[in-house]
Amino acid sequence: MIDWLRDVFVTLGHPAAWRSFRRVFWSGLLDEGWRYVAFALVLWLLLHVLLKKRLGHRLIGSWPRREDLVREITYSVATLGIFAAIASVVLAMVVSGHAEIYEDPRKHGLAWFFLSIPLLVIWHDTYFYWTHRLLHTRWFMRRVHFVHHRSRHPSPFAAYAFHPVEALLNGLVALLALLVVPLNGYVIVAFGVQEMIRAAYSHATVETMPRGFPRHWFWGRFVTTTHHHLHHETAHGNYALWFTWWDRWCATERADYLERYDRATSASPRPAADATEAIA
Repeated sequence: MIDWLRDVFVTLGHPAAWRSFRRVFWSGLLDEGWRYVAFALVLWLLLHVLLKKRLGHRLIGSWPRREDLVREITYSVATLGIFAAIASVVLAMVVSGHAEIYEDPRKHGLAWFFLSIPLLVIWHDTYFYWTHRLLHTRWFMRRVHFVHHRSRHPSPFAAYAFHPVEALLNGLVALLALLVVPLNGYVIVAFGVQEMIRAAYSHATVETMPRGFPRHWFWGRFVTTTHHHLHHETAHGNYALWFTWWDRWCATERADYLERYDRATSASPRPAADATEAIA
């Protein structure tokens, strides 16, 4: 067994460590939970309830069904528990000396403090793309990733609607980074906030970016709601999270992406009514 994992288990073997584990678990569950509720609920209320009629012409596919919302929230609660458990393991890594989370932004230099945030995002995007490709292999798709893809037209609540194995895989991003580099506590919090916002936005079902956005030389490198929504509709292509470059480099971006984006952002409103309307 690799040294850091052995030391983590040794650390967790002490009664005092388990008390700290429980404190961090519940603290992490509450912190991550309120972010999930705040961002997913606000985005859902804004786009799927308050502005539903006004933004109906920007609907990419269909409104999510009531049963989709219930399932997404149920699986998300389980995911929050797994993320909280991972946070407790990170504590054990810090205590055993295999990870460093520091408080003073100047400790490793301000340059690293500010650079670590975009580098974490790039690392997350790369990690997500390749683990997502793994989840789409036959074995994982049938036994694990199918849970997330039950939402063909997702809501923001689908942000964390994962099978427990997928939740574990997605929750390792910061932990793996901490095995290599020290991270400031504020950076980790900021990273968690942007991760939640990005995930909720990707599953919004309504395109909020302006017309022509994906054709722009700079903004076109960012994933839109339409980009990820097409992945949910077909379960093929568009595997990226933040940036489009991995899909373009690996020829996995869907050929109909720009056409569907243009349709969703057309100037003339189109009927938004659907048999699977969201809760009004």
